[in-house]
This record gives sequence, C-alpha cells and structure tokens, in this order.
Amino acid sequence: MKLEIVTTEEVIFSEEVDIVVAPGSEGQLGILPGHAPLITSIKSGVVLTRHGSQEKVNNVSGGFLEVSDNNVRILADS
Repeated sequence: MKLEIVTTEEVIFSEEVDIVVAPGSEGQLGILPGHAPLITSIKSGVVLTRHGSQEKVNNVSGGFLEVSDNNVRILADS
C-alpha cells in the first residue's frame, strides 16, 4: 500500500509500505494492506512504517489520517 505524509508546505513521505503505525486520538492505529476505509484524527507522536525489513520513523504534530483503496494519507499539522 502507498503512504503519503503531507503538511501544508510539502510532501514529507511518499512510499510503498507494508504497515503503518500511527498515534490515533484514542490510541495507536495499525494499518495493513486491505484495511477498511477510515478517516480519523491523530495526535502528536511518531509514525512508524515498515517495508520488508526496513523501518522508518517520522514525527508528526497532529492532523488527520485517511485510508482509502489501499492508500494511506496523513495530513499533518507539521
């Protein structure tokens, strides 16, 4: 699935990933390929991604997360 992390200034991250773990407003969210459509707010914290054996970490300071058609978009405040 494809993950994009976007702020008002730029696209921070845009890659294929196997899993996304994000700081949801009610707790951690784990998103795998084929996840049901979802829109939720996220809080400040770390977004962890994994593709194969490679893990990447991005910090976000709140915003929204959308899952649709095997695409995950995070609209981050910063």
